[in-house]
Amino acid sequence: MRLLFILLISTVCFGQNDPFNEFEKGLPSSWLGRYAGQMEIYSPTGLQQLVGVQLDIQIMDRENYWAYNMSYLSPQGEVLSTKAYHIVYDETKKKLWMDEGDSLLIEMTRMGNCLFDHYELSGMFFNSSLCRQESNLVFEISGGQKKASYTSPFIEEAEGVVESMRVNFLQRAVLKPVK
Repeated sequence: MRLLFILLISTVCFGQNDPFNEFEKGLPSSWLGRYAGQMEIYSPTGLQQLVGVQLDIQIMDRENYWAYNMSYLSPQGEVLSTKAYHIVYDETKKKLWMDEGDSLLIEMTRMGNCLFDHYELSGMFFNSSLCRQESNLVFEISGGQKKASYTSPFIEEAEGVVESMRVNFLQRAVLKPVK
Protein backbone atom coordinates (compact mmCIF):
# COMPACT_ATOMS: atom_id res chain seq x y z
CA MET A 1 0.00 0.00 0.00
CA ARG A 2 2.83 2.37 0.88
CA LEU A 3 4.51 1.63 -2.50
CA LEU A 4 1.26 2.44 -4.35
CA PHE A 5 1.00 5.75 -2.44
CA ILE A 6 4.63 6.66 -3.28
CA LEU A 7 4.04 5.81 -6.95
CA LEU A 8 0.90 7.97 -7.01
CA ILE A 9 2.68 10.91 -5.35
CA SER A 10 5.65 10.56 -7.72
CA THR A 11 3.36 10.58 -10.76
CA VAL A 12 1.49 13.66 -9.56
CA CYS A 13 4.63 15.53 -8.51
CA PHE A 14 6.73 14.75 -11.56
CA GLY A 15 3.95 14.56 -14.17
CA GLN A 16 5.26 11.37 -15.75
CA ASN A 17 1.86 10.33 -17.06
CA ASP A 18 0.14 13.72 -17.13
CA PRO A 19 -0.67 14.73 -20.73
CA PHE A 20 -0.91 18.38 -19.69
CA ASN A 21 2.77 18.31 -18.64
CA GLU A 22 3.84 17.00 -22.05
CA PHE A 23 4.42 20.61 -23.17
CA GLU A 24 6.26 21.57 -19.98
CA LYS A 25 9.61 21.85 -21.77
CA GLY A 26 8.38 22.61 -25.28
CA LEU A 27 7.12 20.04 -27.75
CA PRO A 28 6.37 16.53 -26.49
CA SER A 29 8.69 13.84 -27.87
CA SER A 30 5.58 11.91 -28.94
CA TRP A 31 4.96 14.61 -31.59
CA LEU A 32 8.36 14.11 -33.26
CA GLY A 33 8.54 12.36 -36.61
CA ARG A 34 7.23 12.47 -40.14
CA TYR A 35 3.53 12.77 -40.93
CA ALA A 36 1.69 12.81 -44.25
CA GLY A 37 -1.82 13.42 -45.51
CA GLN A 38 -4.06 15.40 -47.85
CA MET A 39 -4.57 19.10 -47.26
CA GLU A 40 -8.10 20.21 -48.07
CA ILE A 41 -8.26 23.83 -49.25
CA TYR A 42 -11.66 25.51 -48.89
CA SER A 43 -13.21 28.82 -49.82
CA PRO A 44 -16.70 29.89 -48.72
CA THR A 45 -18.06 28.14 -51.83
CA GLY A 46 -16.60 24.75 -50.86
CA LEU A 47 -13.61 22.48 -51.44
CA GLN A 48 -11.25 24.04 -54.00
CA GLN A 49 -8.24 21.74 -54.00
CA LEU A 50 -6.57 18.69 -52.45
CA VAL A 51 -2.80 18.79 -52.01
CA GLY A 52 -0.53 16.10 -50.62
CA VAL A 53 1.50 17.35 -47.66
CA GLN A 54 4.24 16.03 -45.44
CA LEU A 55 5.11 17.46 -42.03
CA ASP A 56 8.44 16.77 -40.37
CA ILE A 57 8.96 17.73 -36.73
CA GLN A 58 12.45 17.02 -35.45
CA ILE A 59 14.40 18.09 -32.40
CA MET A 60 17.47 20.15 -33.28
CA ASP A 61 20.98 20.10 -31.80
CA ARG A 62 20.21 23.39 -30.07
CA GLU A 63 18.28 22.99 -26.80
CA ASN A 64 14.58 23.98 -26.92
CA TYR A 65 14.53 24.20 -30.75
CA TRP A 66 12.60 22.00 -33.15
CA ALA A 67 12.56 21.94 -36.95
CA TYR A 68 9.02 22.19 -38.36
CA ASN A 69 8.93 21.63 -42.12
CA MET A 70 5.71 21.48 -44.14
CA SER A 71 6.26 20.12 -47.66
CA TYR A 72 3.74 20.29 -50.47
CA LEU A 73 3.76 17.26 -52.78
CA SER A 74 2.98 16.63 -56.44
CA PRO A 75 0.40 13.94 -57.30
CA GLN A 76 3.42 11.63 -57.82
CA GLY A 77 4.64 12.35 -54.28
CA GLU A 78 7.57 14.59 -55.25
CA VAL A 79 8.26 17.60 -53.02
CA LEU A 80 7.24 20.77 -54.87
CA SER A 81 8.05 23.23 -52.08
CA THR A 82 8.83 23.23 -48.38
CA LYS A 83 8.08 25.86 -45.76
CA ALA A 84 10.80 25.52 -43.13
CA TYR A 85 10.21 26.94 -39.67
CA HIS A 86 11.56 26.48 -36.17
CA ILE A 87 9.61 26.11 -32.97
CA VAL A 88 11.40 27.69 -30.02
CA TYR A 89 10.65 27.23 -26.33
CA ASP A 90 11.56 30.18 -24.11
CA GLU A 91 12.21 28.63 -20.69
CA THR A 92 12.26 31.94 -18.83
CA LYS A 93 8.82 32.99 -20.10
CA LYS A 94 7.45 29.42 -20.49
CA LYS A 95 6.28 30.22 -24.04
CA LEU A 96 6.47 28.53 -27.42
CA TRP A 97 7.19 30.55 -30.55
CA MET A 98 7.00 29.74 -34.26
CA ASP A 99 10.11 31.26 -35.79
CA GLU A 100 9.50 31.97 -39.46
CA GLY A 101 12.96 33.46 -39.93
CA ASP A 102 14.06 37.08 -40.32
CA SER A 103 13.12 37.70 -36.65
CA LEU A 104 9.46 36.95 -37.35
CA LEU A 105 8.13 35.22 -34.22
CA ILE A 106 4.53 34.10 -33.73
CA GLU A 107 3.49 33.16 -30.20
CA MET A 108 1.93 29.72 -29.87
CA THR A 109 -0.49 28.97 -27.03
CA ARG A 110 -1.02 25.46 -25.70
CA MET A 111 -4.52 24.54 -24.65
CA GLY A 112 -5.40 20.90 -24.13
CA ASN A 113 -3.55 18.81 -26.68
CA CYS A 114 -3.28 21.65 -29.21
CA LEU A 115 -1.07 24.54 -30.17
CA PHE A 116 -2.89 27.69 -31.34
CA ASP A 117 -1.77 30.98 -32.82
CA HIS A 118 -3.41 34.12 -34.15
CA TYR A 119 -1.65 36.79 -36.14
CA GLU A 120 -2.29 39.60 -38.59
CA LEU A 121 -0.37 40.39 -41.75
CA SER A 122 -1.01 42.83 -44.61
CA GLY A 123 -4.61 43.57 -43.63
CA MET A 124 -5.50 39.91 -43.05
CA PHE A 125 -5.96 37.78 -39.92
CA PHE A 126 -4.86 34.18 -39.58
CA ASN A 127 -5.72 31.51 -37.00
CA SER A 128 -3.93 28.19 -36.97
CA SER A 129 -3.86 25.11 -34.82
CA LEU A 130 -1.94 21.88 -34.58
CA CYS A 131 -3.63 19.23 -32.45
CA ARG A 132 -2.73 15.71 -31.44
CA GLN A 133 -5.58 13.22 -31.99
CA GLU A 134 -4.50 9.71 -31.05
CA SER A 135 -1.37 9.10 -33.19
CA ASN A 136 -2.31 11.76 -35.78
CA LEU A 137 -1.71 15.48 -35.96
CA VAL A 138 -4.46 17.74 -37.29
CA PHE A 139 -3.32 21.02 -38.86
CA GLU A 140 -5.73 23.86 -39.64
CA ILE A 141 -5.25 27.43 -40.76
CA SER A 142 -8.02 29.87 -41.60
CA GLY A 143 -8.23 33.57 -42.16
CA GLY A 144 -9.64 36.51 -44.04
CA GLN A 145 -9.65 40.26 -44.42
CA LYS A 146 -9.14 42.14 -41.16
CA LYS A 147 -11.72 44.72 -42.21
CA ALA A 148 -15.02 44.17 -40.40
CA SER A 149 -17.84 42.80 -42.53
CA TYR A 150 -20.34 43.86 -39.83
CA THR A 151 -20.20 46.25 -36.88
CA SER A 152 -22.92 46.08 -34.24
CA PRO A 153 -24.55 49.08 -32.63
CA PHE A 154 -22.88 50.27 -29.40
CA ILE A 155 -23.47 47.81 -26.55
CA GLU A 156 -23.50 49.57 -23.19
CA GLU A 157 -22.79 46.45 -21.11
CA ALA A 158 -19.72 45.71 -23.20
CA GLU A 159 -18.80 49.39 -23.50
CA GLY A 160 -18.16 48.91 -27.18
CA VAL A 161 -19.23 47.33 -30.43
CA VAL A 162 -18.83 43.84 -31.87
CA GLU A 163 -17.04 43.61 -35.19
CA SER A 164 -17.16 40.40 -37.16
CA MET A 165 -14.80 39.47 -39.95
CA ARG A 166 -15.54 36.96 -42.68
CA VAL A 167 -13.35 33.87 -42.84
CA ASN A 168 -12.33 33.53 -46.51
CA PHE A 169 -10.26 30.35 -46.49
CA LEU A 170 -9.57 27.15 -44.60
CA GLN A 171 -6.73 24.70 -45.07
CA ARG A 172 -7.07 21.46 -43.13
CA ALA A 173 -5.03 18.25 -43.04
CA VAL A 174 -5.22 15.11 -40.94
CA LEU A 175 -1.58 14.00 -40.82
CA LYS A 176 -0.82 10.36 -40.10
CA PRO A 177 2.57 9.10 -38.94
CA VAL A 178 4.81 7.76 -41.72
CA LYS A 179 6.40 4.51 -40.70
